[in-house]
Amino acid sequence: MNIPLNNPKAIAEAGERIYREKFQAAYETEHLGEYVAINVGKGTAFVGTTPEAAFELARKDDMQGIFHLIRVGYAGAFQLSYQYGRYGTQDWLFG
Repeated sequence: MNIPLNNPKAIAEAGERIYREKFQAAYETEHLGEYVAINVGKGTAFVGTTPEAAFELARKDDMQGIFHLIRVGYAGAFQLSYQYGRYGTQDWLFG
């Protein structure tokens, strides 16, 4: 695959496409809520119960790989919160 390695959006799009085409149907019945690290260069996937576990398996297979993380059955791998109030926007992650 010819993916620009300096373009996070292209990497994410490739990872999502690989997941949809090769893994989504099976993983959403077998691994709901778990994490998948997609190697966008090889088109392989590694499942773990945590993001760290998925990446550890993926890195053992390919130390130089570029990976996209997906949480099976969710819109995103992580959830972020923010608050908008009288003091402006408050980002819970960065203060």
